[in-house]
Amino acid sequence: MNEVIDIIRDGEKKTAICIGQDDFGLPKHLMQGAKYDGIISDGKTLERWFWDGLCTIEGMRYVYFSPARIRPIYDISTYSRPKALEIVRNLAFALVSADESFLDLITGVLPLYRIWIYDDTKVLVMPPDLGDLIGIMRDEETKENEVNRIIQGTAEKQFLLITEMAELLYYAASGIFPFASDEVRGSGYREAPISLFASLPERTEGFISFIFHAKNREMRDIMGNGNGGQCLKWFLDRSKDLEWNLPARTEEERDAEIKKNTSSESYSNFFKERTRIYKRNTFWRTKGTAICVGAVIGIFVFAFLFSYIKGLLEPPTTRDMDEYGVIEAFYDAQSECNPTELTTAVKGFSPPQEMEVTNLFVTSKTRFAYEYFDPLVNAEEWVNEGMPALPMGSEVYGVILEDIEKTGDNSYMATGIWYLPFPENEEEQVITEQGEVVVYRYRVHQSFEMKWNKRGWWNIVGSEITGYEFIDVLMPETYIPDSQILPY
Repeated sequence: MNEVIDIIRDGEKKTAICIGQDDFGLPKHLMQGAKYDGIISDGKTLERWFWDGLCTIEGMRYVYFSPARIRPIYDISTYSRPKALEIVRNLAFALVSADESFLDLITGVLPLYRIWIYDDTKVLVMPPDLGDLIGIMRDEETKENEVNRIIQGTAEKQFLLITEMAELLYYAASGIFPFASDEVRGSGYREAPISLFASLPERTEGFISFIFHAKNREMRDIMGNGNGGQCLKWFLDRSKDLEWNLPARTEEERDAEIKKNTSSESYSNFFKERTRIYKRNTFWRTKGTAICVGAVIGIFVFAFLFSYIKGLLEPPTTRDMDEYGVIEAFYDAQSECNPTELTTAVKGFSPPQEMEVTNLFVTSKTRFAYEYFDPLVNAEEWVNEGMPALPMGSEVYGVILEDIEKTGDNSYMATGIWYLPFPENEEEQVITEQGEVVVYRYRVHQSFEMKWNKRGWWNIVGSEITGYEFIDVLMPETYIPDSQILPY
């Protein structure tokens, strides 16, 4: 997964990183809009970094960018080990200076697949949009190891970035992550002492251990009122005078040392104790609360079934509308990317645009959680306002209904102009520069079958898109919203 190669793309030399097998297509909307810039840090200044695009080579998907000497962060346990402290400090400097939306505030830690060693000791932190793409391509086990198993479960959330820096130093020294095993995580997050793996200066080892086992009061004193990466200022201040004395080694040497150290009597005794506590905690956690959990589950199941049955019995919001009104409400829901309202009057089938609307809805909510920026723009509202300039990264989507024609007893044909952020056919694809927003326009014909049910309202019981007619491509003006401006 970390293979780095050089390739030729459009006649230019590029560096490419393998991010996974090309065995499924990425949703089109993930590839639209502006690409965000990453950060390169040398501990004193920051540079912007951009990725160019994705390509497939021999069944594997790669992300490519301008030529660079780049290695995964895991290299701090082998060839970059002598400079591990400097590299981790450069990473902390980048995160202190980055905007909160640049970080993964959902988990509290930065996924390891976004962190790369650049040149010798610089650190590249990939932007969140590229991180999302890599995360999609990762298998679940790899993603678990690169995100969830580096979360220190007893730490305050705002303190987790500090613990992540300490974990990287621990990993550089030992070759393993301190909280990766179930036995350690399930027994109070008591990691194996670094001294079982390497001889660090006493002050350096003590600093790492203090971070792992800081009391809540100490964590809160360190965090103060800092948000996001600001708490790492404390890490930078306290780590600047530490000593680091570990030599480089090959991957084979590292693995051999891990095998030797984990086979030692000291480590075996430590691990036996962790296993004993883990099994005891697991027993009482599962058996001691079984009745309580069963009762709670029963209550939730009953509440869910009650709510579900009540929802089935309640009339839809379209109950008082005629056939034309139901179809118009259907398209209003599509333009608003509201999958619930889209299907409120639909019975017995899935409308053809349901998956598209659901994907856009999820993407908009995800981007809002990361960036506090909703990229979706209602096409009808935008057109009515005179097609004003749009924030970079926006996606115009929706339908402007032109006509609904009755074609049978309960059959109708709707015609409208669809505004899409992606093309329906590859030959209509427009190559854009960074920051440009593209709007593809199509005239779409969609049939509807309606049925009056016994409870007294119209339902859509069948629908099919019968034709797409490409109209043109719009390239509206754009501007940079405040949420995309990094403070450096």
